[in-house]
Amino acid sequence: MNTAIEKNKGMSPREVQALVQRCGEKDPHALKEFFRLYSNDIYNFPLRVFHLDEDAASDFYLYAFERLKTGQRFKSFQGKSSFRTWFYTVLRNMLIDWMRTVHEVKTVEKQKSDDDSRNLQWIETVADPETERPDDSSFMEHFHQILTELPGDLKMVFKLVFIYYLDLEPEDWDYFKEQTGGNVTEIARRIAEQKNELAERSTGNQSQQDKITSLYLSILELKTKRSRLLAELETRNVDPGEGAELDRIDHLIEKKQNQRDRLIQKRKKGHFVVRAPYRFVSDVLEIPEGSVSVMMSRIMDAFRMDSEIRKAILE
Repeated sequence: MNTAIEKNKGMSPREVQALVQRCGEKDPHALKEFFRLYSNDIYNFPLRVFHLDEDAASDFYLYAFERLKTGQRFKSFQGKSSFRTWFYTVLRNMLIDWMRTVHEVKTVEKQKSDDDSRNLQWIETVADPETERPDDSSFMEHFHQILTELPGDLKMVFKLVFIYYLDLEPEDWDYFKEQTGGNVTEIARRIAEQKNELAERSTGNQSQQDKITSLYLSILELKTKRSRLLAELETRNVDPGEGAELDRIDHLIEKKQNQRDRLIQKRKKGHFVVRAPYRFVSDVLEIPEGSVSVMMSRIMDAFRMDSEIRKAILE
Protein backbone atom coordinates (compact mmCIF):
# COMPACT_ATOMS: atom_id res chain seq x y z
CA MET A 1 0.00 0.00 0.00
CA ASN A 2 1.03 3.61 0.36
CA THR A 3 4.70 4.17 1.08
CA ALA A 4 3.76 6.70 3.75
CA ILE A 5 3.24 3.75 6.07
CA GLU A 6 5.98 1.18 6.35
CA LYS A 7 5.49 -2.56 6.38
CA ASN A 8 4.76 -4.49 9.55
CA LYS A 9 8.09 -3.82 11.29
CA GLY A 10 9.14 -7.45 10.97
CA MET A 11 5.92 -8.71 12.57
CA SER A 12 3.60 -11.27 11.03
CA PRO A 13 0.02 -10.16 10.17
CA ARG A 14 -1.22 -12.27 13.08
CA GLU A 15 1.20 -10.57 15.51
CA VAL A 16 0.16 -7.14 14.27
CA GLN A 17 -3.52 -8.02 14.67
CA ALA A 18 -2.87 -9.26 18.22
CA LEU A 19 -1.05 -6.02 19.07
CA VAL A 20 -3.86 -3.88 17.66
CA GLN A 21 -6.45 -5.93 19.54
CA ARG A 22 -4.60 -5.38 22.82
CA CYS A 23 -4.42 -1.66 22.04
CA GLY A 24 -8.20 -1.70 21.59
CA GLU A 25 -8.41 -3.18 25.10
CA LYS A 26 -6.34 -0.21 26.39
CA ASP A 27 -3.42 -2.44 27.35
CA PRO A 28 -0.75 0.14 28.37
CA HIS A 29 2.15 -2.10 27.32
CA ALA A 30 0.58 -2.70 23.90
CA LEU A 31 -0.07 1.02 23.39
CA LYS A 32 3.51 1.81 24.36
CA GLU A 33 4.80 -0.78 21.89
CA PHE A 34 2.49 0.50 19.15
CA PHE A 35 3.72 4.06 19.51
CA ARG A 36 7.32 2.85 19.64
CA LEU A 37 6.80 1.11 16.31
CA TYR A 38 4.58 3.61 14.50
CA SER A 39 5.29 7.09 15.91
CA ASN A 40 7.45 7.99 12.93
CA ASP A 41 4.72 6.88 10.54
CA ILE A 42 2.18 9.08 12.31
CA TYR A 43 4.49 12.10 12.24
CA ASN A 44 5.54 11.58 8.61
CA PHE A 45 2.03 10.92 7.30
CA PRO A 46 1.00 14.57 6.73
CA LEU A 47 4.50 15.37 5.42
CA ARG A 48 4.65 12.63 2.81
CA VAL A 49 1.03 12.34 1.79
CA PHE A 50 -0.25 15.93 1.92
CA HIS A 51 3.04 17.86 1.96
CA LEU A 52 2.28 19.83 5.10
CA ASP A 53 5.15 21.50 6.96
CA GLU A 54 6.94 20.15 10.05
CA ASP A 55 5.04 22.38 12.47
CA ALA A 56 1.75 21.02 11.15
CA ALA A 57 3.12 17.47 11.34
CA SER A 58 4.06 17.98 15.00
CA ASP A 59 0.64 19.38 15.84
CA PHE A 60 -1.08 16.53 14.02
CA TYR A 61 1.07 13.98 15.83
CA LEU A 62 -0.07 15.31 19.22
CA TYR A 63 -3.68 15.32 18.02
CA ALA A 64 -3.42 11.73 16.77
CA PHE A 65 -1.57 10.55 19.88
CA GLU A 66 -4.31 11.82 22.20
CA ARG A 67 -7.00 10.03 20.20
CA LEU A 68 -5.17 6.78 19.61
CA LYS A 69 -4.12 6.31 23.22
CA THR A 70 -7.78 5.92 24.27
CA GLY A 71 -7.77 2.61 22.38
CA GLN A 72 -11.18 3.20 20.83
CA ARG A 73 -10.03 3.55 17.22
CA PHE A 74 -8.15 0.26 17.32
CA LYS A 75 -11.43 -1.63 17.71
CA SER A 76 -12.30 -0.99 14.06
CA PHE A 77 -9.46 -3.22 12.85
CA GLN A 78 -10.87 -6.68 12.09
CA GLY A 79 -8.02 -8.03 10.00
CA LYS A 80 -10.11 -8.30 6.82
CA SER A 81 -8.00 -5.67 5.09
CA SER A 82 -4.27 -5.23 5.62
CA PHE A 83 -2.99 -3.35 8.65
CA ARG A 84 -1.41 -0.67 6.47
CA THR A 85 -4.69 -0.11 4.63
CA TRP A 86 -6.56 0.22 7.92
CA PHE A 87 -3.93 2.45 9.56
CA TYR A 88 -3.71 4.67 6.48
CA THR A 89 -7.47 5.18 6.61
CA VAL A 90 -7.42 5.97 10.33
CA LEU A 91 -4.65 8.54 9.86
CA ARG A 92 -6.35 10.09 6.84
CA ASN A 93 -9.64 10.51 8.68
CA MET A 94 -7.91 11.93 11.75
CA LEU A 95 -6.04 14.39 9.52
CA ILE A 96 -9.34 15.59 8.10
CA ASP A 97 -10.75 15.99 11.62
CA TRP A 98 -7.63 17.85 12.73
CA MET A 99 -7.67 20.18 9.71
CA ARG A 100 -11.32 20.94 10.36
CA THR A 101 -10.55 21.70 14.01
CA VAL A 102 -7.65 23.98 13.08
CA HIS A 103 -9.81 25.97 10.67
CA GLU A 104 -12.60 26.29 13.22
CA VAL A 105 -10.20 27.71 15.81
CA LYS A 106 -8.94 30.26 13.29
CA THR A 107 -12.41 31.56 12.41
CA VAL A 108 -14.84 33.64 14.40
CA GLU A 109 -18.11 31.79 14.98
CA LYS A 110 -20.87 33.17 12.79
CA GLN A 111 -24.16 31.41 12.13
CA LYS A 112 -25.57 31.00 8.64
CA SER A 113 -28.02 28.58 7.03
CA ASP A 114 -27.75 26.21 4.11
CA ASP A 115 -30.50 25.26 1.67
CA ASP A 116 -32.01 22.92 4.27
CA SER A 117 -32.12 25.70 6.91
CA ARG A 118 -29.44 23.99 9.01
CA ASN A 119 -27.20 26.25 11.04
CA LEU A 120 -23.60 26.18 9.84
CA GLN A 121 -20.36 27.80 10.93
CA TRP A 122 -18.10 29.68 8.56
CA ILE A 123 -16.40 26.36 8.17
CA GLU A 124 -18.55 23.28 7.73
CA THR A 125 -18.17 21.07 10.79
CA VAL A 126 -20.06 18.08 9.42
CA ALA A 127 -17.68 15.32 8.37
CA ASP A 128 -17.29 14.89 4.65
CA PRO A 129 -18.83 11.46 3.96
CA GLU A 130 -16.21 10.65 1.33
CA THR A 131 -13.31 11.20 3.73
CA GLU A 132 -15.01 9.22 6.48
CA ARG A 133 -15.55 6.16 4.33
CA PRO A 134 -13.07 3.28 4.60
CA ASP A 135 -10.22 2.83 2.17
CA ASP A 136 -11.15 1.12 -1.07
CA SER A 137 -9.71 -2.21 -0.11
CA SER A 138 -12.81 -2.48 2.10
CA PHE A 139 -14.60 -2.71 -1.26
CA MET A 140 -13.61 -6.38 -0.90
CA GLU A 141 -14.58 -6.98 2.70
CA HIS A 142 -18.24 -7.77 2.07
CA PHE A 143 -17.11 -10.46 -0.37
CA HIS A 144 -15.76 -12.67 2.41
CA GLN A 145 -19.18 -13.92 3.51
CA ILE A 146 -20.28 -14.65 -0.05
CA LEU A 147 -17.01 -16.48 -0.74
CA THR A 148 -18.00 -19.12 1.79
CA GLU A 149 -21.10 -19.86 -0.30
CA LEU A 150 -19.27 -20.36 -3.60
CA PRO A 151 -18.14 -23.71 -5.00
CA GLY A 152 -14.44 -24.43 -4.60
CA ASP A 153 -13.47 -23.71 -8.21
CA LEU A 154 -15.22 -20.31 -8.30
CA LYS A 155 -13.84 -19.37 -4.91
CA MET A 156 -10.30 -20.17 -6.05
CA VAL A 157 -10.63 -18.12 -9.23
CA PHE A 158 -11.99 -15.15 -7.31
CA LYS A 159 -9.25 -15.33 -4.69
CA LEU A 160 -6.55 -15.34 -7.34
CA VAL A 161 -8.09 -12.46 -9.29
CA PHE A 162 -8.21 -10.39 -6.09
CA ILE A 163 -5.12 -11.92 -4.50
CA TYR A 164 -3.92 -8.46 -3.45
CA TYR A 165 -6.81 -8.18 -0.98
CA LEU A 166 -7.49 -11.80 -0.04
CA ASP A 167 -5.26 -14.25 1.81
CA LEU A 168 -4.98 -17.91 0.87
CA GLU A 169 -5.98 -20.46 3.50
CA PRO A 170 -4.43 -23.94 4.03
CA GLU A 171 -7.33 -25.51 2.12
CA ASP A 172 -6.49 -23.30 -0.87
CA TRP A 173 -3.00 -24.76 -1.06
CA ASP A 174 -4.54 -28.22 -0.80
CA TYR A 175 -6.72 -27.28 -3.77
CA PHE A 176 -3.61 -26.46 -5.82
CA LYS A 177 -2.11 -29.85 -5.01
CA GLU A 178 -5.26 -31.81 -5.81
CA GLN A 179 -6.53 -29.94 -8.86
CA THR A 180 -3.40 -28.78 -10.66
CA GLY A 181 -0.62 -31.06 -9.54
CA GLY A 182 1.64 -28.01 -9.74
CA ASN A 183 4.63 -27.29 -7.54
CA VAL A 184 3.23 -25.41 -4.54
CA THR A 185 6.54 -23.64 -3.90
CA GLU A 186 6.58 -22.36 -7.47
CA ILE A 187 2.95 -21.27 -7.22
CA ALA A 188 3.72 -19.40 -3.99
CA ARG A 189 6.62 -17.62 -5.70
CA ARG A 190 4.45 -16.55 -8.62
CA ILE A 191 1.71 -15.33 -6.30
CA ALA A 192 4.25 -13.27 -4.34
CA GLU A 193 5.53 -11.70 -7.58
CA GLN A 194 1.99 -10.91 -8.69
CA LYS A 195 1.20 -9.30 -5.33
CA ASN A 196 4.25 -7.06 -5.69
CA GLU A 197 3.10 -5.93 -9.13
CA LEU A 198 -0.40 -5.25 -7.82
CA ALA A 199 1.05 -3.30 -4.88
CA GLU A 200 2.67 -0.89 -7.34
CA ARG A 201 -0.63 -0.40 -9.12
CA SER A 202 -2.40 0.06 -5.81
CA THR A 203 0.03 2.83 -4.88
CA GLY A 204 -1.03 4.68 -8.02
CA ASN A 205 -4.67 4.19 -7.12
CA GLN A 206 -3.99 5.40 -3.60
CA SER A 207 -2.59 8.63 -5.03
CA GLN A 208 -6.04 9.17 -6.56
CA GLN A 209 -7.61 8.62 -3.15
CA ASP A 210 -5.13 11.12 -1.71
CA LYS A 211 -6.19 13.58 -4.38
CA ILE A 212 -9.83 13.25 -3.30
CA THR A 213 -8.80 14.13 0.24
CA SER A 214 -6.49 16.96 -0.88
CA LEU A 215 -9.26 18.48 -2.97
CA TYR A 216 -11.58 18.36 0.02
CA LEU A 217 -9.01 20.18 2.17
CA SER A 218 -8.51 22.76 -0.57
CA ILE A 219 -12.26 23.33 -0.89
CA LEU A 220 -12.49 23.66 2.87
CA GLU A 221 -9.78 26.34 2.81
CA LEU A 222 -11.44 28.24 -0.03
CA LYS A 223 -14.82 28.21 1.72
CA THR A 224 -13.19 29.58 4.85
CA LYS A 225 -11.52 32.34 2.83
CA ARG A 226 -14.80 33.16 1.11
CA SER A 227 -16.69 33.36 4.40
CA ARG A 228 -14.11 35.70 5.92
CA LEU A 229 -14.27 37.98 2.90
CA LEU A 230 -18.08 38.04 2.95
CA ALA A 231 -18.07 38.91 6.66
CA GLU A 232 -15.70 41.80 6.05
CA LEU A 233 -17.85 43.11 3.21
CA GLU A 234 -20.90 43.22 5.49
CA THR A 235 -19.32 46.10 7.39
CA ARG A 236 -18.27 48.26 4.41
CA ASN A 237 -18.78 48.90 0.71
CA VAL A 238 -17.58 46.30 -1.74
CA ASP A 239 -14.39 47.15 -3.59
CA PRO A 240 -14.52 46.06 -7.27
CA GLY A 241 -11.36 44.04 -6.77
CA GLU A 242 -12.92 42.20 -3.84
CA GLY A 243 -15.97 41.35 -5.91
CA ALA A 244 -13.68 39.86 -8.53
CA GLU A 245 -11.87 37.90 -5.82
CA LEU A 246 -15.17 36.40 -4.66
CA ASP A 247 -15.94 35.34 -8.22
CA ARG A 248 -12.49 33.78 -8.52
CA ILE A 249 -12.96 31.84 -5.27
CA ASP A 250 -16.40 30.62 -6.35
CA HIS A 251 -14.94 29.46 -9.66
CA LEU A 252 -12.13 27.58 -7.90
CA ILE A 253 -14.54 25.91 -5.48
CA GLU A 254 -16.74 24.75 -8.36
CA LYS A 255 -13.75 23.52 -10.37
CA LYS A 256 -12.25 21.56 -7.48
CA GLN A 257 -15.63 20.14 -6.50
CA ASN A 258 -16.18 18.89 -10.05
CA GLN A 259 -12.72 17.30 -10.07
CA ARG A 260 -13.44 15.60 -6.78
CA ASP A 261 -16.88 14.39 -7.87
CA ARG A 262 -15.38 12.77 -10.97
CA LEU A 263 -12.78 10.92 -8.89
CA ILE A 264 -15.43 9.78 -6.41
CA GLN A 265 -17.56 8.41 -9.24
CA LYS A 266 -14.57 6.49 -10.60
CA ARG A 267 -13.96 5.02 -7.18
CA LYS A 268 -17.60 4.07 -6.68
CA LYS A 269 -17.50 2.21 -9.99
CA GLY A 270 -14.59 0.11 -8.79
CA HIS A 271 -11.84 1.73 -10.85
CA PHE A 272 -9.53 1.99 -7.82
CA VAL A 273 -9.68 -1.76 -7.20
CA VAL A 274 -6.70 -3.75 -8.51
CA ARG A 275 -7.04 -7.26 -9.87
CA ALA A 276 -4.64 -9.84 -11.22
CA PRO A 277 -4.69 -10.54 -14.98
CA TYR A 278 -6.76 -13.51 -16.08
CA ARG A 279 -3.63 -14.91 -17.73
CA PHE A 280 -2.01 -15.20 -14.29
CA VAL A 281 -5.05 -17.08 -12.93
CA SER A 282 -5.14 -19.24 -16.03
CA ASP A 283 -1.48 -20.21 -15.66
CA VAL A 284 -1.74 -20.98 -11.94
CA LEU A 285 -4.88 -23.11 -12.24
CA GLU A 286 -3.93 -24.53 -15.65
CA ILE A 287 -7.28 -23.62 -17.23
CA PRO A 288 -8.08 -21.47 -20.32
CA GLU A 289 -8.35 -17.70 -19.91
CA GLY A 290 -11.84 -17.88 -21.37
CA SER A 291 -12.88 -20.17 -18.54
CA VAL A 292 -11.57 -17.67 -16.00
CA SER A 293 -13.64 -14.92 -17.64
CA VAL A 294 -16.81 -17.04 -17.64
CA MET A 295 -16.29 -18.05 -14.00
CA MET A 296 -15.78 -14.44 -12.93
CA SER A 297 -19.01 -13.50 -14.69
CA ARG A 298 -20.82 -16.23 -12.74
CA ILE A 299 -19.33 -14.89 -9.51
CA MET A 300 -20.51 -11.35 -10.28
CA ASP A 301 -23.99 -12.77 -10.86
CA ALA A 302 -23.82 -14.41 -7.43
CA PHE A 303 -22.90 -11.06 -5.90
CA ARG A 304 -25.71 -9.26 -7.77
CA MET A 305 -23.08 -6.65 -8.50
CA ASP A 306 -24.00 -3.15 -9.64
CA SER A 307 -23.63 -3.02 -13.44
CA GLU A 308 -21.02 -0.24 -13.39
CA ILE A 309 -18.88 -2.00 -10.77
CA ARG A 310 -19.31 -5.28 -12.59
CA LYS A 311 -18.06 -3.66 -15.78
CA ALA A 312 -15.01 -2.16 -14.05
CA ILE A 313 -14.06 -5.48 -12.46
CA LEU A 314 -14.63 -7.73 -15.46
CA GLU A 315 -13.01 -5.53 -18.12
